[in-house]
Amino acid sequence: MSERTTSAVADKPTPTMRDVAQLAGVSVTSVSNYLSDYPYMKQTTRERIRQAIEMLGYVTDERARSLRSGRTGLISLAIPSLTQIYFAELAERVIAAARRRGYGVTVESTAFSRRHELESVAAMARKMSDGLILSPLLMERRDIARLAGDYPLVVLGECLFDVPAPHILVHNIDAVKALTQHLLDAGCRRIALIGGALDRRRTSTETLRTQGYLEALAQAGVPVDAKLIRPIPAWETDEEAKDDASGGAGYVGRGIATRRSGSEIVRRMFEEGIKADALLCYNDLLAFGALRQLREMGVRIPDDLRVVSMDNLEEAQYTIPSLTSVELGKEQIAQCAVDAILEQVAGGGRGAAEQRYVDFSIHYRESSPAVA
Repeated sequence: MSERTTSAVADKPTPTMRDVAQLAGVSVTSVSNYLSDYPYMKQTTRERIRQAIEMLGYVTDERARSLRSGRTGLISLAIPSLTQIYFAELAERVIAAARRRGYGVTVESTAFSRRHELESVAAMARKMSDGLILSPLLMERRDIARLAGDYPLVVLGECLFDVPAPHILVHNIDAVKALTQHLLDAGCRRIALIGGALDRRRTSTETLRTQGYLEALAQAGVPVDAKLIRPIPAWETDEEAKDDASGGAGYVGRGIATRRSGSEIVRRMFEEGIKADALLCYNDLLAFGALRQLREMGVRIPDDLRVVSMDNLEEAQYTIPSLTSVELGKEQIAQCAVDAILEQVAGGGRGAAEQRYVDFSIHYRESSPAVA
């Protein structure tokens, strides 16, 4: 009996694209366009095809589809690190957004290395995927020429400007100005910027956030105390960073924002006798380390000192006290990036070089409650 049952299952014909078209009441061409993520299709037609595929259990032959279309069905995502929570959370959102469009994502950590960032760009010449979402951290202006090409590309972040591709950014200056203004409204006047940039000759996320801090103080008429701008401790043993610098990146002395860095910055600041009534941290990881150090020193938050930050990582809800932080639109960044890549894939080439900004919002929590 079991043999006949197995044989019957094995003899059941495999659904074809024509079967899907017949059940959905559309042409085979429409089904093919749906499977190729053709952008100009009525939503009702798209839904009928989706339901027919689900009912029939139709499975595409990805190898044949790739040979016919010249596409892999994959997007490459190159980010600085998978151990930094912000980038890990961003990667999860990119993967989810791509999956909703029927695409897979290959994720590469460039390990805080300019060389690896350039290798990710060079790999696109081998057409290992249909497009690249690149979040550079150490590439320089002179590297922009290497981004030229006709392959789909989206650039994230503030490491580079004037790139020859769609560029997705966050309102770093405005977000930090709003966060600084919140602290000023709470009566704070000695606001330490944890992870600020002392050298602002090169535009980066750090310099833009420092600019927002300085502009807010200037508009409020609060004098700037340079001792309150606390840079991230420099790399000391990262050989890859040294290699990058010797190759011209000029980044010896640029630190990595970690919990340990945040703790160390606060410890040194207090040892130097520098008084502050608020900490504005470059990102949540620095803030997590700062909160731990302050707690060990017996500083009451927010009674003695307020703490605010950027990124709004999931963990920010669960620190003690919970952390007031700016959400920089990770969901929107991911969706915009995937949409921009797939628009280029459908169009068969590089999209227009334009900047797209995403919105931000402040999530007030115990470390610095909203001011009534």
